[in-house]
Amino acid sequence: MQEKVLQLGDDINTDDIIPAHRTTNPDPDRLKHYVLEHLIGIDSLLQYQVIEAGANFGCGSSREYAPIAIKAAGIKLVRARSFAEIFYRNSINIGLNLEIIDQSQDNPVVRAIAKAGGLIPFNQQRLQGKVTIPQSNTAARPMTMTEKMLAAASGNDYVQPGEVIFAQVDLAMSHDAIAAPVFQLFHQYFGSDTQIWDSNKVVLVADHFIQVNDIRSDPQAIKLYEQMVGFAHQHNCQLFDLVSPGEASGICHVLLPEQGLIHPGMIIAGTDSHSCTYGAFGSFSTGVGTTDMANILATGDMWIRVPPTIVIELSGTLPEHISAKDIMLFILGQIGCQGAIAKVIEFRGSIIEQLAIDERMTLSNMAVECGAICGLIAPDTITSKYLQDKNQGEFITITGDLDAEYEEIYQFDLSELEPQIACPPKPDRVVSISELPEVPITLAFIGSCTGGKLTDLAEAAKVLKNQHVAPEVNMYVVPASQLVRQQAEDLGYFAIFEQAGVQILKSGCGACINSGRGVLGKKETGIYATNRNFTGRTGDPTGKNYLASPRVVSISAIQGKISDQLVSLHESNE
Repeated sequence: MQEKVLQLGDDINTDDIIPAHRTTNPDPDRLKHYVLEHLIGIDSLLQYQVIEAGANFGCGSSREYAPIAIKAAGIKLVRARSFAEIFYRNSINIGLNLEIIDQSQDNPVVRAIAKAGGLIPFNQQRLQGKVTIPQSNTAARPMTMTEKMLAAASGNDYVQPGEVIFAQVDLAMSHDAIAAPVFQLFHQYFGSDTQIWDSNKVVLVADHFIQVNDIRSDPQAIKLYEQMVGFAHQHNCQLFDLVSPGEASGICHVLLPEQGLIHPGMIIAGTDSHSCTYGAFGSFSTGVGTTDMANILATGDMWIRVPPTIVIELSGTLPEHISAKDIMLFILGQIGCQGAIAKVIEFRGSIIEQLAIDERMTLSNMAVECGAICGLIAPDTITSKYLQDKNQGEFITITGDLDAEYEEIYQFDLSELEPQIACPPKPDRVVSISELPEVPITLAFIGSCTGGKLTDLAEAAKVLKNQHVAPEVNMYVVPASQLVRQQAEDLGYFAIFEQAGVQILKSGCGACINSGRGVLGKKETGIYATNRNFTGRTGDPTGKNYLASPRVVSISAIQGKISDQLVSLHESNE
């Protein structure tokens, strides 16, 4: 009998494959019913055996539930022109067969993992001394910043793009959406009494599903949180717990730098695709799946294909009111969601040198939307000042060799840059705001790891002072951490927001992953200072999510339509 093949296009993302709100119950037999539900309907994948797709299959989140659900639905092979790197690794780890069209992916380490039946049995053999990892035989060569960090972390003198190495991890992060399944896997396969490799290097954060019951009943989300807290105490991990019901200490990617846990040269793995944020501090940081993290807990290292690096050099004089969000949306519009698949983006140039840490974090955070596994910025005096304020000691600056090889170098002069808007349903459907037809809105949202930092709230407060949100618009602001909340309140931003009719919500991921207030209703249109606008990611799949800077979100809330034009008393007097 001939296998039935499902044909799909480019950029099939993990929210398309399995929506985040389905994953509070991780049972594969349940998940298989909802694979591609927004694209082909519930239970529709069960009639197919093969998926054939275009480029960048599995982009977006690092959630391993995507390949798990595909495998559970009976798919024997996923064939695509290219795969998002985290999805590729997650699939190899669990034994989902992948094929890259017209390209050989033969690698001895990947082949050994597949032969063993997946990453867990492979590492069990490693721990028993039955398998050893060969050292790199790469000859002396100039190396990029990323290559130097990965060479040092893997005990090699030199590495090159494409080779697979095992890199020692300096910090491992997980959160309430994923941590419980990670520890369950760890206990199941490495022993219920086995201690993790280094409890001082494991950080757990309650931030993702902690507000879901504000918008719908989901007792499984509560169980995930409770289990994570239990595992944190059992293994003596550093835990950033709730400060009150439904209120996070902070969103992981903002919280960890605030707490002084990130510094240059580190190798960081997080069970979240936006772990690339920490590249803003000159560290190599990337998202990983559940199986990868369970193995990191056992071995302290992770396998990774050494990525090539592309350089994005930003120059010119940045126009007034243009922020890092506009810059990153512009880059997405230029190179697309496929522009940096399985690569590192290294940001450089005179514009970068002028950006504050908050703004650099926005660029690094959204590098993954271009397909990159890390968004890297070399440390400088701004980095040093930030770390000194966090009581960090001296750090070693790692820079690439002058004659290092880069896959591509982009140069953009931003002197004429307008505010940028990403139209649904992808973050690379970007236009300058002057090219956008009139778009009425009913919802405006400023928050998330991308848009809830102090600089973001400052942009919003500057616009909203002595203004009021349009009566037909609900506007929400979510401080990314308790420190941001306190600073914003002390600076008078909250008073401005409240006077303007803005609803200030508890810290947490919430609406960004359809798990808290601020989500889109049926056929509702909103503008968000978040990082993704995939179908169904921030609410009902019939809703439309436009991405923009906090400034444009704020002006749009006042105008009742997407706009960057607001002449107000306080601006005209500046």
